[in-house]
Order: sequence, then C-alpha cells, then structure tokens
Amino acid sequence: MSVSGLVVLGLTVLYQVALVTSLNTLILNQLPDRIQPREAGLSSLTLPLSTDAAIVVTVVSLLIGFGVFLVAARLLSRDPAELSTLPAEVFTRRIGRAFLSAAAVSLVLGVVLPLGFALFLVPGLFLAISFQFAIFAVAVEDEGPLDAFRRSWELARGNRWRLLGLVVLLGVVGGIAGAAGSLFSLASPLVGQLVSLATNSVFLVLTYGILADAFLQLREEPLLGSGGGHSGTPDVEAL
Repeated sequence: MSVSGLVVLGLTVLYQVALVTSLNTLILNQLPDRIQPREAGLSSLTLPLSTDAAIVVTVVSLLIGFGVFLVAARLLSRDPAELSTLPAEVFTRRIGRAFLSAAAVSLVLGVVLPLGFALFLVPGLFLAISFQFAIFAVAVEDEGPLDAFRRSWELARGNRWRLLGLVVLLGVVGGIAGAAGSLFSLASPLVGQLVSLATNSVFLVLTYGILADAFLQLREEPLLGSGGGHSGTPDVEAL
C-alpha cells in the first residue's frame, strides 16, 4: 500500500473508532442500570461521557468523516507516481469551502439515496450511480455542491451500466465485510466490533481507491467512449 493509502487508512480507523465508541456510549446511557452492555449486544468500546457529551462527540465524528473522505479523494485521485507524497495543499487548499461543500453533498446524499432505495431499488441505484463522484468533484475540482452534483451526473452519463457493476461489486464486498464482524460478535461483542472496525476501514479505503480510479478514468476518457465525458458530444445514455 502506498503512503497515501496508509494515511487514508489511519484517518479512517480513527474516525471509525471515534464514531463507534460515541454511538456505543449514547446507546448505553439510554439503557437501565441493571442491563449490562454485553446483554444488550454492546461491546466495552464506550466513553465515560454523559448523553449530551456523547451526542456532541458523535456529531463531531460524523463531521470528521466528511473531512476524511475529502482528504482521501484528494490523496488518491492523483497519478500513481505521486501517491508516495503528501503535499500540504491536499490538506489545506480551500479547505474551509471544500469541507462545507463536502458536508452539504454528504448530507443530501444521506437523505436522497436511502429515500430512493426505500421507494424502489432502481431509483436508489440510479441515484447512487449518478452522484457517486460528487465528493470527488468537490475535492479535486473545487466545485460547489450543486456543480458537484451536475459534474457527477455528467461523468456518469453514457457509462451507467458499467458503473452499476462497480456499485454492485462494492455492495457485495461491503456485505462480506459486515458479515465478518457479525460472525465474530456471536463469540464476543468486543471482538466482533473490533473486527468490524478493521474490515470496514479497509473496505472504505478500497472504496475510496476504486472510485478515485474510476473518477480519473472518466475525466480523461469515458468508459464507453468520448460521448459521455466532460469534453465531447453526449451519447444516448446507457441507462
């Protein structure tokens, strides 16, 4: 793994640990005193915090997650020869604006995608395929939220069948990663959660890398030819 990949993995693990422990604490604080964490299926990964403090840490952890995805997109959307370097601009370039845009995009997708899947599978998949590069447009091309959605839609145009395969593949791998933690949790909630943290972190880094590679390919040459890219005559959409 490259230096960039290791940095992204480290940031992802820290973000995941902070989020999981704060959520565990929030849930534990709502349980009656007579119920032990293990009885409720919780691990001992908790923090000595009040409910209000746990809510704050959870929100901060989610915000950190937006920043991690932003940095990951910038680090991994570079030429392979550059992945061993950590230029300061990756972490500082218009970071305030980029963070707000990334947070806005993530929040919109966090509402729109589940709603699409709840209504019917096809709309959810269509939206996931069409907007999966919005964060990369924010991180790499410094787009605002609305332009990021338009840019992602443009990149997906004419390539949706192949991108559908990518989404399905990531979904299958993510399901396997989640199942590993569930199996270990049968023996011990703590072990199960630690395994989940490790597998989910690796899976997220793998996802970042795959999406970054697809993003770079679509910027240069659309998967189905020159018709669906940023500079070309649009073809009829494949999906």
